[in-house]
Amino acid sequence: MRFVLVAILLCSAASSGQLATAGGAVPGRAPTPCANDPERHRFDFWIGEWTVTTKTGGVAGGSVIESVSGGSLSGGHGKSLNAYNSGTRQWQQYWIGQDGAVSEFRTSEFKDGSMIFFVKVESKPSSIVRLTFTPLDSATVRQHSESSSDGGKSWTTQYDFYYHRKAG
Repeated sequence: MRFVLVAILLCSAASSGQLATAGGAVPGRAPTPCANDPERHRFDFWIGEWTVTTKTGGVAGGSVIESVSGGSLSGGHGKSLNAYNSGTRQWQQYWIGQDGAVSEFRTSEFKDGSMIFFVKVESKPSSIVRLTFTPLDSATVRQHSESSSDGGKSWTTQYDFYYHRKAG
């Protein structure tokens, strides 16, 4: 299976939409409320251009993750939108699969250096999907998708991809 994944990382601001001039904001320019929030930078390890492989080394595709919009938005040509929601203090992911199916990972946690997203399957109350991004070193990120049908007591791997940063 070959794919090209592009994710967009952004920061959602819980603000009134008014421009502030205190603290160095430029009048007439949109504020960047998340630019200095350290939580917004927790997923920066995924920014880059990647060759994606399976655990056994077979090439699965490629991925481009970029930082844009003053550092509040990262992404490229893809199927997922990842946002840090400062109102809930949670990273969230909106995923659209090749078949058009949508998954909304509304909750997350940052644990032991990994960004972990969760989604509950509405039609099956005890079903959960866990999507974990782990930087293994400065040039490799593991993306591990697992599902549970027993409320998180046991997990089954759906896929296990390794992102290898392209030299450049």
